[in-house]
Amino acid sequence: MLTPHNLCGQVLDVDEAFSKPWTKDSPLTTPDGLANPKSAVALLEAVATKVQKVYGKLDVAWGEVFRLKYRNVNLPGNGGDGDLGIFRVVNFVPLENGRFQPVAGDSYVAAIEFSKPVKAMALISYGNSSQPGSRHSVDQLELFAQKKLRPVWRTRKDIEAHLESRKVF
Repeated sequence: MLTPHNLCGQVLDVDEAFSKPWTKDSPLTTPDGLANPKSAVALLEAVATKVQKVYGKLDVAWGEVFRLKYRNVNLPGNGGDGDLGIFRVVNFVPLENGRFQPVAGDSYVAAIEFSKPVKAMALISYGNSSQPGSRHSVDQLELFAQKKLRPVWRTRKDIEAHLESRKVF
């Protein structure tokens, strides 16, 4: 089966691939060097052949293959498996057409600046509603595709300015 980690029946074992494996004591300079350069070149050639065969070119864009598909939205994806050291973690599964779609990963991300006043940006990648008719079911997916966050409304004034409905219980 075609997966992001297994494009040609071979899997790169990241723990064994480098002559100097990653270490928490040197996170900026490890991993380094190839443990077996001949094997790495053979794997690269095999993957290049498979990519050329499946996608018709070697310089296929990541977002052309990895798609953010949800309901009626289909956008270029980004991110990948956390084991690869990627900050934006997204687990993709293969589709029948050689493309991939996300099934797990970042759901809520926030960046908070502890200044005065506190500032925050956030994103709920799949949207803020599970109701099919709600415009908020996919409204943040485009920001996700653009690698952007949205402002967090923290003050009463900001919240009321963006309030769509109010229910009193």
